[in-house]
Amino acid sequence: MPPALSLVRMDWKVWPPAFSLVRIDWSLLLSVLLLVHCSSAIIDTKCEPIKVEFCSKLGYSTTGMPNMLGHQVQVDALSSLITFYPLMVYNCAPELLFFLCSVHVPMCTQLPPSGGGSEQPQTQLIGPCRPMCERVRDKCTPVLEIFKLSWPTTLACEKFPRMNKENNMCMDGGNTTSGSTDSPAGFNTGLHTLQSINPKLLEQAKELSKDSSKLNKLDPHLKMFLETNMYKNIKPAKGYSGTCSELKYSINYHYINKTDECVPKCGVDIIFDAEDKKFAEVWLSVWSILCFITSLFTLFTYGLDTSRFKYPERCIIFLNLSYNILSVGYILRLIFGAELISCTHTQGEPSLLVRQGLTPTPYCTVVYLIIYFSSLAGCVWWTLTTVTWSLLLFTNMDSKKLESFSPVYHLVGWGLPAVHTILVLLLYEIEGDELTGICLPGQQTEYGLLTFLIIPYSFYLGSASFFFLSGVVGSLVNPGEVTRKLLARIGIFSVFYTIPQICVLASMVYEWLERPAWRSQASGTSIVEIFMLRISMWLVVGIISGSWVLSSRTISVWKSFLTSCSWNQSKPSTPIFPKVAYRPAPTTSQTKETALTMKNLGKLSSERSSTPRGLPYMVEDNKIII
Repeated sequence: MPPALSLVRMDWKVWPPAFSLVRIDWSLLLSVLLLVHCSSAIIDTKCEPIKVEFCSKLGYSTTGMPNMLGHQVQVDALSSLITFYPLMVYNCAPELLFFLCSVHVPMCTQLPPSGGGSEQPQTQLIGPCRPMCERVRDKCTPVLEIFKLSWPTTLACEKFPRMNKENNMCMDGGNTTSGSTDSPAGFNTGLHTLQSINPKLLEQAKELSKDSSKLNKLDPHLKMFLETNMYKNIKPAKGYSGTCSELKYSINYHYINKTDECVPKCGVDIIFDAEDKKFAEVWLSVWSILCFITSLFTLFTYGLDTSRFKYPERCIIFLNLSYNILSVGYILRLIFGAELISCTHTQGEPSLLVRQGLTPTPYCTVVYLIIYFSSLAGCVWWTLTTVTWSLLLFTNMDSKKLESFSPVYHLVGWGLPAVHTILVLLLYEIEGDELTGICLPGQQTEYGLLTFLIIPYSFYLGSASFFFLSGVVGSLVNPGEVTRKLLARIGIFSVFYTIPQICVLASMVYEWLERPAWRSQASGTSIVEIFMLRISMWLVVGIISGSWVLSSRTISVWKSFLTSCSWNQSKPSTPIFPKVAYRPAPTTSQTKETALTMKNLGKLSSERSSTPRGLPYMVEDNKIII
């Protein structure tokens, strides 16, 4: 593999946020882009100034959307244009930039009204001619072959007009010398629209340049990337008359008249790419299965010895039950798949992600009920743990007295999450998540995220922390052996519970603050590792809570249970029979009156006291009659 290949095919995730758009692989680019217009088309739109600085100094200053690749706004065209950056750096053809710009931001001209009573001027988009495309293709194909790539099918030259005609206009270029090796006009200026590059990539480029003279010219451009910082403020063009033009990748949204909202289409990549979603599914599988197994073990241990755990420790068991239910919700998502859970299908409209105001599917509703209810229940039961612990210390209640209030604990522990869950359901605030495919409130709208996730989680976490600190003070005021042991256990568990919950809450706040920019700004990109951290921290509490039952008593309880199982029982021992003494039968000289016969049975009953000890019998003809 040539050194250049390792640089140009480098994973674009190491680039800063401005270059997250460049993560698109060439093969993905070829499959996603669709040529929806011919080279010259009369369309019902308005000409607008070119906002892509790459193409702002090429001889024309206005363009129109959608372009020849189906992009609805100029920011989408820019994100596609950046994917050709390796070819621009190599400068394989002097007309390359002009050709790419004529496809992504074609020239826009206004024609006189066509007549027929219409006074509105017509708008025509003018793209490249076939000869220019062929010249660029012939010069750049050898460079692509070095990287084992082929000329993009969406830029097939057969799709463009052979020559510029009045009824089929196109741009032939031809204003640059074929032998020129300088960067195309406007290229160096266009570089200033990009944000700074990762310094590690610069160091790798310098190392590669020592081995290949072809890469020497990468250095000035990379330095220019490193020194510029103007790309972050670029925003989508406002000239497009479409209803979702303010959003990045607006072609991936569908406008709903009922809710006056732009809803993401199902299965498209807007904030996260396909690789992120695939990794998130694997990551979710590992953590949800681990949480289910460990929490189930804790519940079985409690079931084998229910008298072992008294309040406030018993609240930990119900917290563990909440996380077991939570893991079941995630496992159901893995079984049914993201599309079946988070997508809704309406007749006459494309498949869309479930959003506020739309009716969720039954699968989405079930997964939402399980995950949202159980996650809030876990928060409430941890709050009840700290509350009962404080009561134990400040009111001198014993465990039996605390247990007498258990109906109240269950009413609060399960009732409050149920109220939250029903309220969200009635307000149609359930939304599908693009990354994980689950259904929860606030997965697309900032209002839902703040109201139904951030605020409740903050309230319960703050309340639990307050009562925990109160319990610490109480244990210091009323020291004792039992108090000290319980303080150590609850204190350690509090650390392992609070830190993950803070991570989950912080990731939600981060998403709430940054998500509008991810959807509307070209430089907006998410840090997917933060979302992976949220998944693990959300489920790790269910794994850690299993440590509450780890002790020698747990081992003995399980050992006793396993030995009592039928498949592990030993063979039954031989029964012990009582000892029997035998005496010889009486002789025939014994009178029949003192013996038992069927006839004198009644007489024997009255004379039983005089009968010899033992069973009555008689011998008649050497036979014993009972």
